[in-house]
Amino acid sequence: MKRLVLFTLLAAAMTVVAACSSDSSPGREDIERARSSYSKGFYLEAEKDYERYLQIEPQGEHRKEAWDRLSEIAVSIKGDYDRAVVLLEAMYLELGEDPDEAWKIMFQLGDVYAELGNRAKAIESFEKCLVHAEDNPEHAYRTQLRMARLYRDMGSYDLVASTLENCADSATEPEVKARCLYELAQSYSIISGWNQAKKALEELLAIQGLSEETHALAVFLLADIYEHERDYRKTRELLGSILSTYPNPKVVESRLGSLPDVAPEPIPLVPPPSEQP
Repeated sequence: MKRLVLFTLLAAAMTVVAACSSDSSPGREDIERARSSYSKGFYLEAEKDYERYLQIEPQGEHRKEAWDRLSEIAVSIKGDYDRAVVLLEAMYLELGEDPDEAWKIMFQLGDVYAELGNRAKAIESFEKCLVHAEDNPEHAYRTQLRMARLYRDMGSYDLVASTLENCADSATEPEVKARCLYELAQSYSIISGWNQAKKALEELLAIQGLSEETHALAVFLLADIYEHERDYRKTRELLGSILSTYPNPKVVESRLGSLPDVAPEPIPLVPPPSEQP
């Protein structure tokens, strides 16, 4: 019985010692105060305490949380993109050994550089993203789409096409492949590359296992192309096929109502039997 009591007291003492050891962490008060301030919306106070935590806890277990909160405050709360660049680059140096974390940081950094208008640095960041996404198809696909949109903003449609074609070729999931082809068709449509856009959409619509919504969106874009070509009969046929599947049926109804009337196909004249050769 005495041994049992002694063991219980010893275990309790060890728990107290461990707790005290944990509580003696130099940045404990800073991280807790930062969390409290952040939850209450006192972002400037939270920012100061997260910064202090990083300074006094070089090996702290909550460093990733502090980096994440600081970058979030810089981008989403303060809109201070120059500061965000400094923070994200420092994060990358510290946390970049983990491929998933490195991809996340570089992806955000690419967006920040794009906001700053530094497209060269944005592309450089997304190229690093692709390196870190080698074993993650989802990350690779998201990076390629983002790069393609940036190339499109730059007017580099040859790079848009090559990026999205590579995205579609490397995709293993039907919906992912369809998304790449849809973006490709949209890009060609912007520069009036109707034949290339049509080809991309026809390839998309041939994919098996697409969702109704994806199929309907592709058909709607294809109808746009046929309407531009003034093939109103085909336009009406395509729009009519997605009346019940397009996300907003009223849009389809409105488009159908605005189409010019289509004249009926002429009926070939058949000469009377007496005039037939």
